[in-house]
Amino acid sequence: MTQRQPANAHRLAIGDFTLTTLMDGQFEAGLDVLLNIDDAEAKQLQDASRRPTPARISLSAYLLDTGRQKILIDAGFGPLGGDAGGRLAASLADAGVAPEDIDTVLVTHIHPDHVGGLIDDNDKPTMPNATVLIPAGELDFWSGDAPNEQLAEHFQAADRVLKAIGSQVQRLEGDDVLPGITRVALPGHTPDHSGYRIKSNNEQVLIWTDVVHMPQIQFPNPDAGIGFDVDPDQARKTRREIMADVAQSREMVAGHHLDFPGVGYVVADGDGYRFLPHVWEPTA
Repeated sequence: MTQRQPANAHRLAIGDFTLTTLMDGQFEAGLDVLLNIDDAEAKQLQDASRRPTPARISLSAYLLDTGRQKILIDAGFGPLGGDAGGRLAASLADAGVAPEDIDTVLVTHIHPDHVGGLIDDNDKPTMPNATVLIPAGELDFWSGDAPNEQLAEHFQAADRVLKAIGSQVQRLEGDDVLPGITRVALPGHTPDHSGYRIKSNNEQVLIWTDVVHMPQIQFPNPDAGIGFDVDPDQARKTRREIMADVAQSREMVAGHHLDFPGVGYVVADGDGYRFLPHVWEPTA
């Protein structure tokens, strides 16, 4: 008998801040969505991971409480993902936060699984009191015309969300975002795909968003891309560079598609890397 797991919220202290991972959902993807990897190798890595097939891609959002502001970093699928997502509101409730409490939403990039939760089924804003900061390059790209048919559906989703939240949107220029938060350019997955580095009291974490979608494959083989990458070559270069950086620096990372609670460390392993997940603790 299968039963639905309860919505989850995981708190982690970052200095004086609290970072909470909010489960939004999971969606399935066949290995054929991968790029730049041999089919046999992808299947071998998938089998070795003991994960179910087709692969399931986790989807989370992050809530940062600075003591002065409650900042949501992406908003999950909302009504754009069907049964794949839409659990953000329940996870926020588990964390004791109402959507009206959110002061700021930081958008990493304008894909439906990251901005869909900003609207409800009737295209009304779900975070009515929040300023929505969106990297300037993302706004410019997704406000234009789709460059090819493959991206048309994503452009339609972007148009729907941006029209609904238009009065809340502010362009994010440069890298200084808010006190303790710096934007980190991680281009390739989308043109202005952005991570956010959070620092407080000599502790820090890099929210690298969609550098990795399938950890069981892309850590051991960082050259493997995903079909959602707008510029696969740039995405591969970015993934290689940032994995090398955080493995050397031992900086904690968080990723929207890493397995819940989606925080941990990257270590070098042969020609690739391994992910060391944060060990859950009963108190933050």
